[in-house]
Amino acid sequence: MVRVTLCPDGMHVKNKDKFSFCRRVPAAAIVFLAGLLLPVFSTVLQAKDLGDILSLVEKNTPALQAAHARTKARQSALKREKSRYFGEIDALAKSSTYDDGRLINPMTFPVNMRAELFDDKQIGYGVTGRLPLDINGRITARVKAADKELAAALAGEGNVRLQVLHSAADLYHSLEGIKGLEEALGKQIEALTAHVRVAGAAIRAGRAAPVEKLRLVADLETVKGKLAAIKGNEQGVRARLAALMGVPSFADPVVASVGKPSLCTGRIEEIDKRPDIQVIRSKGAAADARVRAAFADRLPSLNLDASWLQNQGFNGEGDDTWALFATITLPLWDGGGRRAAVEEARSGRLALRNDLAALRNEARAEVLGARADWQAARIGYQAATASVRAARETARIQADRFSEGRLSAADLVDAEAALASARSNKVLALTGWWQAGDHLRRALGMEPAAYQRKESLPQEEAATHLPQQ
Repeated sequence: MVRVTLCPDGMHVKNKDKFSFCRRVPAAAIVFLAGLLLPVFSTVLQAKDLGDILSLVEKNTPALQAAHARTKARQSALKREKSRYFGEIDALAKSSTYDDGRLINPMTFPVNMRAELFDDKQIGYGVTGRLPLDINGRITARVKAADKELAAALAGEGNVRLQVLHSAADLYHSLEGIKGLEEALGKQIEALTAHVRVAGAAIRAGRAAPVEKLRLVADLETVKGKLAAIKGNEQGVRARLAALMGVPSFADPVVASVGKPSLCTGRIEEIDKRPDIQVIRSKGAAADARVRAAFADRLPSLNLDASWLQNQGFNGEGDDTWALFATITLPLWDGGGRRAAVEEARSGRLALRNDLAALRNEARAEVLGARADWQAARIGYQAATASVRAARETARIQADRFSEGRLSAADLVDAEAALASARSNKVLALTGWWQAGDHLRRALGMEPAAYQRKESLPQEEAATHLPQQ
């Protein structure tokens, strides 16, 4: 049975009634369903800028979570060392067996005393405690070492944070460059495709030789091959970025950086603020404390020991005993072990001091090299911009000559290819300039520029840049 139904757009169509979608779904329902799905698709396809990506990386990257766990471990180690000041108290239960005839069977017996004066099997329970008196400074030195190790762990966490943020920024800038290359190659493919069609028409009209079309087709396939290789590289970059973000994949569009990067104004004297340098400095302070702790092991130590015990014998009757001891220990000889421990701690401290000096020299070289790279990238971008203007003018002149019949299609294709190459070089030069700026910030121990811009936004404005969940 065939009937006429009215679709939401007002058109009359013929359809079978039990398969008529327009008849079964009202127009209002279609509009409502589209309104629900539109935010979903807009969220999926929404591009995330570099600031959003860095926020996600800082929140979700496993490397930073691992560094935070190591920091918590150092916090627990510091608490453990501080607890040594307060000593320890333990509960105990014991079973004693004696095999001494003088205790079990006395020599003579008073008139009113039985033979079992002392039971050979006894049980006891009670508490014992020990309080160390830190007269040699060993506990204080160990607490100081643990405190500096915690400071090193915190600085290491900051160093891991900078590493993942700058790695993510590098990968995102690479995606920006890849996007620009794909757009330039896409325009070149469109132009070559149009030329192939024109050449085919010219061959059919007898105005061109087939070899002209063959060359254009070869150039077209070459550009398609380049585009496929770039897309494959893009997938690898996206996979590495997703690993930093702690997500299975990253398929969102990228947003190209707007404008030109500015030169970071940080001074080379500020390299000591770098977290990797702070790590070595804190470890050096911890090494100083470990030297003092190792030397304290060679000095006398003083402990207070106390105990209370309830002893019971064969008849269930027992007595309470308590004891208090003050013990001072003076190390005399241990085969040179304590002396070797001091030398080991001193050697470790010397190694860290040399590591700090080497790292400072390397940091200065990184800052100087990064500044030179930034200047070179700026000049490279200016040259690439001038090259694009020249290539665009050349392509325009060659197109006019081709329209007038004074230029072959091959020469026009060469001019368009030069323009596409110049555009690609400009995109790469801009992304390289941004990367050089971030490298300089990394050398100075600072976050990427996009992270700084994100942090400087007003709170209500920054809320509009947060990724939708």
